[in-house]
Amino acid sequence: MSLYFIIFIEYKVIIVEDKISRDKNKIKVFSSLLIIVLLVMGVSFAIFQNFARQSGTNNLGATNCFSVTFEGVNNAINLANDYPIPDSEGLERDPYTFKVTNNCNQYLSLSIGVETLSTSEIPSNLIKGVIIKNGETPTSAMLLSSGKTMEAQNGGTAYELLTDGLGANSSKTYDLRLWFDESMTKEQGASKKYQGKVIVGASADVNHGRNLREAILANNEVKTPITTPGAAVSTADEALLASTEDDYGTSYYFRGTVTNNYVEFANKCWRIVRITGNGSIKLVLNNVNSSGAKNPCSILDNKVAFIQGGFPFNANSDDNAYLGFKYGTAGASNYASAHANTNKSRILEILEDWYNNNLKTYEKVIADTVWCNDKTNVTDTTYDPFGITQNGLGYGTNYTYYGATQRLLSASKSAGGTGPSLKCNGELSKITSKVGLITADELAFAGYAYNKYNTTTYLQENATDDWWWSLSPAVFGRGGAVVWFVGGSSGGFSCNRVDFTSGVRPSISLKSTTNATGNGTSDSPFIISM
Repeated sequence: MSLYFIIFIEYKVIIVEDKISRDKNKIKVFSSLLIIVLLVMGVSFAIFQNFARQSGTNNLGATNCFSVTFEGVNNAINLANDYPIPDSEGLERDPYTFKVTNNCNQYLSLSIGVETLSTSEIPSNLIKGVIIKNGETPTSAMLLSSGKTMEAQNGGTAYELLTDGLGANSSKTYDLRLWFDESMTKEQGASKKYQGKVIVGASADVNHGRNLREAILANNEVKTPITTPGAAVSTADEALLASTEDDYGTSYYFRGTVTNNYVEFANKCWRIVRITGNGSIKLVLNNVNSSGAKNPCSILDNKVAFIQGGFPFNANSDDNAYLGFKYGTAGASNYASAHANTNKSRILEILEDWYNNNLKTYEKVIADTVWCNDKTNVTDTTYDPFGITQNGLGYGTNYTYYGATQRLLSASKSAGGTGPSLKCNGELSKITSKVGLITADELAFAGYAYNKYNTTTYLQENATDDWWWSLSPAVFGRGGAVVWFVGGSSGGFSCNRVDFTSGVRPSISLKSTTNATGNGTSDSPFIISM
């Protein structure tokens, strides 16, 4: 079942007639002016006056809670004295922005386009247009008539410009740009008007077999964080999906008190950390589900986000090498030998053993992930927030800071260094595995900040009984090798020596082709299709 709603658009062509004086003494002057006007007319053909208008809010309702609201957000398009233009100019125009809201508890598939009315004197094959998600930069447009035919609602001809999805009880805004194609001739446009309506078709029968990446983006409007990741604790009312670049392209990460990033997989509950630039979906454990609950994301008790028991990151802490998820030779005389990916850390052995016992049979949808154990040493010896007089060599017992620390901790020992990053530095930092841990930078993007106490981020749920490890080296100093961690119930974000015991919270990535049902809430989590 599909329903449609509309916004009225009208474009009118007005020819400006040039009036020439009959004064014989000015004939030569006005003849020159006429030539200039005709040359301009030869390029632009006419002067157009066009506008789009949203008349109130359109509300649609049907049985089974099929209810959608459509409303304008900014002022309607009002481009006075317009004329046919190339796409490069049309793409740069200020858009008309409209908002679509799904008021129901089910996912909707959207088909958005423009209907050219039968009263229009300019046909669809002379109108260029593009509809994109609000805030994105358009790179191409199309003639309306080249789009897929939609069901017209007003006796005209309708063509699709965009398909998208909209999650349950969520809203998205879109930008519309329309202009006259530069191929339009004077005869085709002179003294004529274009009339059309934006139409949005919504279908509720597409909740099965959706690509998980597409479903996440459909459920969320990408926004700018309220607080700066890494520099300040997220506010209690901050809950959003934001974006930044990683090694593969644009990554979309959850931040704050989000409640629609639950995933049920392998009879356990997970939270979505981010969509990576290559399309895979990174998860972190939310409930190990030792009780075997049918929906591990919604049960009220026995919810634990850790592998049972506390474990050290590495058995020893008296060398720079032991900061590694994989590590090289303790006592080495150079950086490369100390950090070679030769030996498995204690925590990697624990994770792989747990993976083989719990996830091995599901691995056809689990990606081979490159985990960033950022072992890059900070060589700037003026950077010394802990006052250890570091030399930055990064091997043996040389006092050394590591990359994540400089990004998340200022030189004055306060939250906020150069800022978190999802890009990994150095080949020795990149370790391929089916299972790992989330990084300190990902924790900062989620809402944590150094030496602050944040109990509002989604990662705090079920993770308050113990401190728990991240994947990121912090420093080798007087206390030995230290790795970033989260401080349990306090939500503190700092670092801990690798031979201490802390909670282990597994992380995996699902392949970009993974499909899922559900809408991401705890009562209706995304359920992975195998």
